Order: sequence, then C-alpha cells, then structure tokens
Amino acid sequence: MEVYLNVVEMGNGIYGAEMASQTYYKKPASRLTKHEAALLVSIFPSPRKMDLLHPSEYLLQRQMDIIRFMGYYGKLDY
Repeated sequence: MEVYLNVVEMGNGIYGAEMASQTYYKKPASRLTKHEAALLVSIFPSPRKMDLLHPSEYLLQRQMDIIRFMGYYGKLDY
C-alpha cells in the first residue's frame, strides 16, 4: 500500500499522496486534518476521474464514511 500511495497518479502529473497533499492543500501530508486526509483517500480507486477541488456529493459522502471508519480503528501504529 505504501508503494502504491507513493506512485499513484492523483491528478494530471500529480504522483503520490505527498505531492497530492502539497498540490491540493499546500502542506505536507503529515499535517493534513482527518477531513482533508479522508477526502484525499475518497478518490480511490479512480483518482484521475475525481475532482478534489470540487468534490461531488458522492465524494463528500465517501469522505464522511471514511471518517466514521477512522473512528472505529483509531490511530494505527506502524
């Protein structure tokens, strides 16, 4: 998963979660809020077809579902 997240194209010429964070949120991925991180993840499995700058109702619902799941699992230690 880590390798995939570091190379997946998440927009036109935007490769990896870190670059997506820098591009869309103007900050490193380590400083994303849970809402920002959940929206970033909500674009999978079709990151090139989704628009983070203008999220659809579908993406916003997925974001809320992901935040709910985050609450179930809490912080992961790795």
